[in-house]
Amino acid sequence: MTETSTGASAGARQPVRLVLTPRAARPPRVPLLSWIHQRPEFRAAVRDAGGGRSGGRPGFSDAVIIAVVAQALLPGLFNLLQSWVDQQRTEVSVRVQAGESEVEIQVNGRTDATKLIDQATRALRQAAQSGEAAQSGKAAGEVGAGE
Repeated sequence: MTETSTGASAGARQPVRLVLTPRAARPPRVPLLSWIHQRPEFRAAVRDAGGGRSGGRPGFSDAVIIAVVAQALLPGLFNLLQSWVDQQRTEVSVRVQAGESEVEIQVNGRTDATKLIDQATRALRQAAQSGEAAQSGKAAGEVGAGE
């Protein structure tokens, strides 16, 4: 998680950036990007991050997908992600960023898409609150140091 946020009311309206990294022991029957692009609302907002690069984290495929979507589209995207994970019998690491707050969630066959969105929202809110507290503490320390 990163340490700052732009505030709860502004954060609720901000687009969310997701980095999806499928964990695959073998090539999937249907690539995750193709699966997500079946829904027209995600075609423009979800893309391949690097195209054909090699290396990376052991056990993770080279397919990294970037999505920048409105928060209202997250439930639909998480439902698609969960159905793909269930069908492929694999896992996906999801880094969710809103403003300067970031959380990482692991999606597997035991994950409930509704709980996933709740977990992401709660974690982003906590990251935002801890970032605000850190900024407030730093600002208070700066004022006190000058006196």
